[in-house]
Amino acid sequence: MCDSTEGRMSSNLYPRILIFFFVISTILAVPPLMAGDEDQVVRVVEDFSRFKAGTFPEGWKCRWGQKGKADKIYTARTNSEGYLEAKAISSDVPIAKKFEYDLKKYPFLSWQWRAIELPEGGDERYKKTGDSGAGIYVIFPGRLRPENIKYVWSASVPEGTTTDSPYNSKTKIVVLRNQSTPLGIWVSEKVNVYEDYKRLFSQEPQTVQAIGIMSDSNDTKSRAEAHYREICISKK
Repeated sequence: MCDSTEGRMSSNLYPRILIFFFVISTILAVPPLMAGDEDQVVRVVEDFSRFKAGTFPEGWKCRWGQKGKADKIYTARTNSEGYLEAKAISSDVPIAKKFEYDLKKYPFLSWQWRAIELPEGGDERYKKTGDSGAGIYVIFPGRLRPENIKYVWSASVPEGTTTDSPYNSKTKIVVLRNQSTPLGIWVSEKVNVYEDYKRLFSQEPQTVQAIGIMSDSNDTKSRAEAHYREICISKK
């Protein structure tokens, strides 16, 4: 158990992250549902190609007072197509986009990501090492605080592991990738969020409220860098 001021500061950051996700899930504007949207097989949450290179992605929100840090961590980039660069140095700033939808109608979430650098010693099962090279959150409303499924690219935890966040039992962590996957290469993911929610929370899911992203390295006092693109929901 760590009794240092540094350890207490690290632990105190997580309630603020939970408050941030609660705010995201309750007050941000919902993207307008256009005619025919419910008939689409695939809907794009974000592909990052619409942003000017070198800017923070408009429409994605960070917790209050963290905009300056978020601007330095998350940057839209353009190569052959747009993507989001996340470069965290001893930091843990999450961002999220309000995107409300019926999970029963769109049970699948897909995206592409590539890890460039994983946080040294990162292990999401413990508070003192709870950093992820890359993470995608699916955010649901909750009674007192939101429920989250966090899909991660871990530095060390075995692929396929599921665990509660050591900071919040309402955040369920699912390890999709770890250090065994080569760095610097785009990897495609597709998960059945509907089935994962039922398995992890033992109940039927409510409406999804938002999608979040976080690459963090504050607990390990190291570096994490990852890129994200083509975040979509689909019916099959």
